Amino acid sequence: MRSFRLGRQAPRASRVAFGVTAVGAAMLLAACSSSGSPGSSSSSSTPSSTASSSTSTGASSSANVAALSSAVSQAAAVPSFSTYAADYGGKVPNTSNLAGKKIMIIPGVSALAACEEIAQADAAIASALGMKPTIFSNEGTTAEHNTAIEDAIHQGYAAIDMGCAVDPSTSAPALKQAMKAGLAVAVYGATPQEAAAAGVTYNNVDPYALDAKLAVDQAVAQHNGQPFNAIAITSYATGPATAIMESSLKAELKATCPACTVSEVNVEVPQWQTNVESAVSAALLQHPNVSVLFPDYSGMLTYMLAGIQAAHRSSDIKTYLAFGGGAPFIKLQTAAPGSDIIQSDIGGYPPWTGYLMFLQTARALEHLAPIPYNQAIGPDRIATPQNAVNVLETGGWGTSWVNGFRGLLGLPPLSGSALTAAATLNGSMTGTP
Repeated sequence: MRSFRLGRQAPRASRVAFGVTAVGAAMLLAACSSSGSPGSSSSSSTPSSTASSSTSTGASSSANVAALSSAVSQAAAVPSFSTYAADYGGKVPNTSNLAGKKIMIIPGVSALAACEEIAQADAAIASALGMKPTIFSNEGTTAEHNTAIEDAIHQGYAAIDMGCAVDPSTSAPALKQAMKAGLAVAVYGATPQEAAAAGVTYNNVDPYALDAKLAVDQAVAQHNGQPFNAIAITSYATGPATAIMESSLKAELKATCPACTVSEVNVEVPQWQTNVESAVSAALLQHPNVSVLFPDYSGMLTYMLAGIQAAHRSSDIKTYLAFGGGAPFIKLQTAAPGSDIIQSDIGGYPPWTGYLMFLQTARALEHLAPIPYNQAIGPDRIATPQNAVNVLETGGWGTSWVNGFRGLLGLPPLSGSALTAAATLNGSMTGTP
């Protein structure tokens, strides 16, 4: 395999939107987004099911293992709303005049569960303020998105929320027409470039680069700072998201474990079901010294596990990252072999995302400044074999964030069953291990 040195610069805290929760969902990641500089150690895409290698040399470790472990533990805990609230722009002074106004909510793709969950949460908090939400069901085409925008313009809507697995710049003319007509527009997941092309300034995102950094921190800490050889399972055709995660991963590995190595096996989304297993198995058989895998997306996990088993490596491989979360994949961590192999599954919480998108909309309707791009983020939580059951049973993000957002929007707090229902979308975000 081709070798090269890891870059020396750490990436900025890039932010991007929503990861996959299933293979079908992952096929839409090309429309998902990311931002910020991915650092100096970017890699070019390699053909489907092929590999390239990067090697780091130097001392065995420069890591503060205790500090890395602490960061991972914090990311595996229930997120605290107060940690993020200070960046959310403060209380909207007056929301009483929103009552009766209509809001058009456009999921990127309705068949994608997380997109629909974001839309439902958005609609719920809008309804709490007396607004009249419409969720526009669609199959993810630009023509459908444009129809929804045009309907909003011509049917007296006050606002449009659009996001999840969609690049809003593909509907730029329609969105600009809506804003010219006086509608407030907020989006979820656009890069600064995409948002600028669409003319949108109210945008919220998720942290990919941080997720990849934490995955490396977890791996280094679990290896007590000792060097290891790793393979990253990538999908570069998905766009900036993968490049940012890979660049962040390499930069953090360079910083914390200079003697560690990482190679890439690239399998594009349409081939996950057919090629991930064989690609992983072949790579592990070819490189018996590899003990760590970094799968970029949780939708890869089922096929990755099959590849590990086919290579007879279940007893000595650990995996980290798997962005996207999702109950089916977190459930893999509750029983062997997944509980022994999959150390992290990182994802955000669609209801929190939906509330945050609406908060941007409320600010737009009240002519307040948007929450800045690098502050309009929700937390991603690390699911581990130790907390997986709790995440599945409770939804995993607690309830304080609901009243946190309600307070920013001038709504009274909820309690008891009403609070639980709001936090879990009436229980739809919870399941059984």
